Amino acid sequence: MSAQTGAFAYGDLSNREDLWDDIKDLDPLETWMSTHCGTIPVYNVIHSWPIDGITAETTQTGTVELDDTTYAATNPTILLNVTQIIEKGVAVSMSNMNTKHAGFKDKWAREKLKAMKLFKDQLELSIVAGAMTTGTGTAARKMQGIAGFASTLATEAAVSGTSLTSAIFNGILGDAYSAGQDHDTVLVGRKLKETISLFTAGNTKNVPASEATIYDRIDVYDSDHGRQEIIKHRKVDYITGTTAGTHTLVTCIRDFISIGVMDEVHYEDRDRSGYYKKGAIVGEYTVQVANEKAVSRMTHLL
Repeated sequence: MSAQTGAFAYGDLSNREDLWDDIKDLDPLETWMSTHCGTIPVYNVIHSWPIDGITAETTQTGTVELDDTTYAATNPTILLNVTQIIEKGVAVSMSNMNTKHAGFKDKWAREKLKAMKLFKDQLELSIVAGAMTTGTGTAARKMQGIAGFASTLATEAAVSGTSLTSAIFNGILGDAYSAGQDHDTVLVGRKLKETISLFTAGNTKNVPASEATIYDRIDVYDSDHGRQEIIKHRKVDYITGTTAGTHTLVTCIRDFISIGVMDEVHYEDRDRSGYYKKGAIVGEYTVQVANEKAVSRMTHLL
């Protein structure tokens, strides 16, 4: 490429071009859940785990003298998920590898790095917003994301077209409390994060203990149902399959969510048939939600 063409020609075409030897990456990726949740080993493509719920007492009862007690057992039930093979290919021609590049020295290493980032971004999308596909000989297995486990605490059409308010937000957290425990983590996309930051109630300011300084942006929400960490997350609005005009809010108990690892992410060489180098970043994962009441989901909020 010549730096002296057209309007930029200055006569001496032997002048070298000026090309800055650095790249400043801006990655629109998301890895919060896959980074902050614990991991567990998985030994089969169908991964299951038991849950055994307890129902709170709502009426006062007693036992008559000399009467035998009653016996009522509630058996555990099973939740399950499937593992998902995630693969990001890398292929670079030998000519390209032997060419000098601006911004990096090794084209192959650069492409492997990008593939690794895309792998973790795909894992994050599946963990949060995945829809289960059990798989066939011609269809890949896909894991159920955490939002898909919110069966008891899932409200969608009831709030269609409704703007998020502090009262609605507090009510969502209250429903989680009524189901058994306070949720400590909230995942929201950009739109709802901005909305939460506009809440005017006195308990909606982020107060870092180390600085005791109040900020307008809310990263920690002190609700009537404990303290929640508010996470701005790029993948949450993909739970409905599209981000156009639909916004989703997910709350959870973080310690109840685990990343299941069947095959740790790694690099593999792949056979090639030409003058190039070929490989893949690959791994097999799933996600476990220890109890379906540990996750809530509300969509169609504005």
